[in-house]
Amino acid sequence: MRLQLDHSPANKVRTARFQETKLCPDTLSNTARTRAAALLVSSFLIIGLLLSGCSKTGGSGMHVKSPATGEKDLAVKSGYAFAVTKTFTDTTGKVTTAPSYRTYAASYDLDAGNFAMTLDKPLTADDQLRVVFSLVGEQGGNDKTPPKAGTYSAKADKFMKVEDAAIVSRKGGPDSKVWLDRSTLSGEVKVTSASADSISGDVNLTAGETTIKGSFTAKVLARK
Repeated sequence: MRLQLDHSPANKVRTARFQETKLCPDTLSNTARTRAAALLVSSFLIIGLLLSGCSKTGGSGMHVKSPATGEKDLAVKSGYAFAVTKTFTDTTGKVTTAPSYRTYAASYDLDAGNFAMTLDKPLTADDQLRVVFSLVGEQGGNDKTPPKAGTYSAKADKFMKVEDAAIVSRKGGPDSKVWLDRSTLSGEVKVTSASADSISGDVNLTAGETTIKGSFTAKVLARK
């Protein structure tokens, strides 16, 4: 008995479809591997971007306004703070103390070699800008007391208070230091993070037409 092969066009189509069906699992497997690899690469990229964003520190900046500067953005390049002991004497002669953290934020590299003596050095270029403010902490502390997170109000009586603030600028001559008038000073400084090594937070202070707004990070200087 002889077998007769079917070479008809219809049979050729059926054969081609059968061969295609046999290849589908491998094709699907390759596609799945490609998609999985692409998803893995995308995941690594997203994780890298997130870690990069989380690792940024000191990305602080302020916006100031004063008669000497006009309105100007201050990209903070360096910041430092150090504590002194502030003493209060009431009407009965009772003496209390509190830490007062003198805080600096500048558009240039501050010289922190000798506290205020070097931090307050005159500016060397007209595009340099410095903001200074003092934060008085809780009653009973001193210059050894670590900084405390919290809200320091310009309207507070004595403690947890923004004591003063100034904008230091220069325009073709000696420094111009504009102090925010204490009698009209309003607003607050929110210290959102504080440790023995650094403080950071947000400033929102106004006195008349002079304002300081934005964020800051400052390294805490310790006396030996």
